[in-house]
Parts: sequence; structure tokens; C-alpha cells
Amino acid sequence: MSIEMEVVFLAMLLPLLTNAAKTGRFQECPEGWTWVNRSCYRYVEEEVERYTAPDRCRELYNASLATIGNIKENEAVKDLIHGHKEAWIDFKGYRRNSKYRSRFHHFEGFPGRRENCVKILQSGYWRNFYCGDESPFVCMRKADCDPGWGGDSCDRPCHCYLNYSCSGTTCPYGCQPGWTGSLCVTPREKTKVSYYCMKQREGGYSLMVSLIRWDLSSTYKRIGAVNAEGEISPHCLKYHKVMHGEKRFSVQIQNVSGLLKPACPAETVADGILRWTFKLQKKEGIESVEDEELQVQCDLSEADDATHDSESVVMENIRERSLTTATQTRVSVRTYIAYPDTLEPVINVDLGDRVRLVATLPEGDDVVNPFFYPRNCQAVSPDRKVSIQLIDFYGCSENSDIGFGTLNQNSGVFQSDIFPMFRPLGYTEVVFTCTLVVPYLHHVAPESLC
Repeated sequence: MSIEMEVVFLAMLLPLLTNAAKTGRFQECPEGWTWVNRSCYRYVEEEVERYTAPDRCRELYNASLATIGNIKENEAVKDLIHGHKEAWIDFKGYRRNSKYRSRFHHFEGFPGRRENCVKILQSGYWRNFYCGDESPFVCMRKADCDPGWGGDSCDRPCHCYLNYSCSGTTCPYGCQPGWTGSLCVTPREKTKVSYYCMKQREGGYSLMVSLIRWDLSSTYKRIGAVNAEGEISPHCLKYHKVMHGEKRFSVQIQNVSGLLKPACPAETVADGILRWTFKLQKKEGIESVEDEELQVQCDLSEADDATHDSESVVMENIRERSLTTATQTRVSVRTYIAYPDTLEPVINVDLGDRVRLVATLPEGDDVVNPFFYPRNCQAVSPDRKVSIQLIDFYGCSENSDIGFGTLNQNSGVFQSDIFPMFRPLGYTEVVFTCTLVVPYLHHVAPESLC
């Protein structure tokens, strides 16, 4: 008797298991569509060029041009176009080292050069065609999930606000707290926090807080420790950005005659125990349900030592230290107006004559050249009452109308662009002067700063 009952039970259960394996928590495809591998396919008789087909799928059915990933899907699409003309499909294969590579393809013979313009034939084989041909096409869309379910495999329950149904593509009023995504199936990531309480050698303490979350900067506008009013203190907004998705806060705590004074507001929990609340605010001046608050607490009596001294090492053999006395290096710059081609100093010059400004530095074994750059060049009147700025401290041009340009090193000297000679209004003479500046340690080219 018991054996017969078990047989009947299994016979009733098997159809249910088979159906579940086929659909999971997917709905059936809409009318006119064919189900295969959790996707729906539809043959469209409208004849269009290959590059128009994806747009038509999207406009007509909110779908995409069909991709075929295995022989089962290929057979299903073949059945769709049986008795019809061949149809455009989407294909993203490629060639490498004269061999054809793709997850799946079913070409009739070897594919041609236009791999992205592919049709499936009534035989089920594929063939390359001229992309401007007009032909029917096959659209594809993912099957909708059953109401209340989402995710790529429709295997995750939705968490809509007030338990509303997520049938379709979104939750109508957003997600429950702690969930995100259009269907509210993804847990909202929580910010990871770690911190250290350190004892300083000088007698004070420090707190180091690390906040880690991949979208930390893009999600929160303001991050910092809150004061007694629950607002982020303007003194506690500074942080060290270590890497993408991580911020570190350093809070100094002074010990003044036994009184602890933290740089950021803190709550005194007990003698020597301080607590900070760090707030992560999504929008400026607005409290949001997505804001986060993180608490850290330090018992300073158990703070770790920030420094550690090694044991002393006895030096038995004391050697005299070598001492080198450096000699001062004299650097003088020569600045003059030169002929454009020869760079020789001009003797007589008229207004409008084409010239260059040249600056040279001394060379030799005891000179690091160029240890200085000529910058902040000006044309001034002899009495220094009138000055015309030519390049600034960074070497950038300050007066494009003159055509002086910038001073660039060429042929062992610094020289300007070719410009027509000029003089300050009301004067018959002009003096050109430059300032020597030390180059940037990271050797940024002047033109990259201008």
C-alpha cells in the first residue's frame, strides 16, 4: 500500500518539476513569440537594411536584434523563418591570427569579411551579406519574470516599497530600505568601516578611520563627524583619499593637563572613552533614508602605541665621518636681442625689424645646466616706469599681440619666437629683463602649464 502511494506521489510531482526547470520564475513569452533558453524570439517580415534592424526591434517590441548562442537557439530561429526569406541576426564574432573565433557560429562555409552583417538562412546556416541589403529580421527579448521576482535568472524576490509588486521593469514607488535597482533585488552595499586608536609619543592620541565602499564618492556629497546637534562639523570634513572607494579620516586628540580635547566633536562615554559618529550624507542640506551613520569608540587607556623603539645597538668600531665642503656655484645669465637666424646680437635695430630674445647660461663641469630657467620676462623703459609683460612665472605667454611667444630651449640657448622690434610709447630705448627660477621637481614642460 505504501509503495503504490509513493509511485502516485512521484507521478504527480514530475510534471511540476519539469515545468519549473523550463520556466523557473519566468512568465511565458507574449503571443507571437517563441520561447527558448529563457529568451523570446520573433520573426519580423518587414524588410530593412542591417543597421536599421536593431532600431526597429527596439521601436516595435522594446527588444534587440536576435543573437544566437547555441544550436538549440539556432534550431528555434530556423523554425521561425521556415518558408520565409532569410533574416538578419546580430553577430559579434571576430578574426584573430587568420582564424575565426566566436562563442558560437553556424556559417555555411567560411565567413566573409563583413562578419557583423549576417543572415540566417532557411537551412539554419548563416551567411554574410552586404549590409545595405533589405531583408526581414529576428528580434529577441528576455522573458519577463513572474510578478514578485527579478534578476537575470528571475531567481531573486523583489523588495518593493510597502511590498508592492515588481511585475514589469520597475517597482512603482522604489525600494524598501536596504535594497536598490529597478526591481529592488540587489542588497544596498553598506560602507565598511575600520579604525585605530593610537597613543602618540608626545602624550596625545589619534584616531584613524577608514571608510570603504566602491561608490563612496559618487553616492555621498558630504562625509564627516557630527557635532552635538547631529550636523556634520565643518572642522571634520577633511579626509585622505587613499584609493578609489576609500577615504581615511585622522583625528588628533590632545591631552591638556589630563583633559582630552579631540579635533572633531566626540561624545565622552566614560573617563578616557570617546565616541565619534561619522555621517555619510547623500544630498547637501537634505536628510535622506540612504544616509548612513557609523559610530567608532576609543578607550584611550587601551590605545596602541603609534611608535615603537628598537633596542639600542652598541657601535664598537667608531669611524670618522667623511665631510665634503661644497663650493658655491656662480650662475650668470646673458640676455640680448639677436638676429633670428644667426642668434648673433643685433647692432642697430629699427622698429619692426624681426628679432629674437636670447638668454644663455654658463656651461662647465661645475655647473648643472640648465639649473635655472629664465621666466617672468618683461620689456621695460630705461627708467623702469613702464613695463610690458612678455611671459609669466610659469613661462606662459602674456602678450600674444607682440608675437614674443615663450622662451624655449633650442640649440643650447633659450630663445623666443621671432617678433617685430617695439619700444614703450614715449621712449627711444627699451630694456629686456628675465628672472631665473628653479625648474619644477617633476619637470613639467612649460607648455603643459599654459
